[in-house]
Amino acid sequence: MGKVGGRITKPWPWVGGRPYVGRAPRRPLALEAKLSLKLQIELVYDPGCPNVDQAREILTECCRDAGIPAVWSEWSSDDPSCPAYARNLGSPSVLVNGEDVAPGPHPWAKREPDDGPRCRVYRDGDAIVRAPPKSRVSAAIEEALKPDVG
Repeated sequence: MGKVGGRITKPWPWVGGRPYVGRAPRRPLALEAKLSLKLQIELVYDPGCPNVDQAREILTECCRDAGIPAVWSEWSSDDPSCPAYARNLGSPSVLVNGEDVAPGPHPWAKREPDDGPRCRVYRDGDAIVRAPPKSRVSAAIEEALKPDVG
């Protein structure tokens, strides 16, 4: 786990001190550099959130399915370096290029010191689930990877 500008960056999971990116096809480094400019994935969580590991697993699977490295930025909502746009989201929340993968009203009050985790739930068909649905995360990643037209 490293910190870049106060931001926790954590490829998930780690194997032998290196990020595990599954069976994604190897791409030329120039293409990976273009992807990193085009795609920014963020995971926002509250300390003590019981669902953040499930969100990490979903992100790993979605990245593997898309054939991209499983790398994202993580923000702890209680960290002073957490950006303002991420501080009051429920936990866990996944953003792709700054957009919530499950948009909707966020009735979260301003975070106060010593607040506990603000757990967020999602609708997946007729079910209520504790982490962003894989289908929504995959759709957001696929949309972000589409070629720019215009």
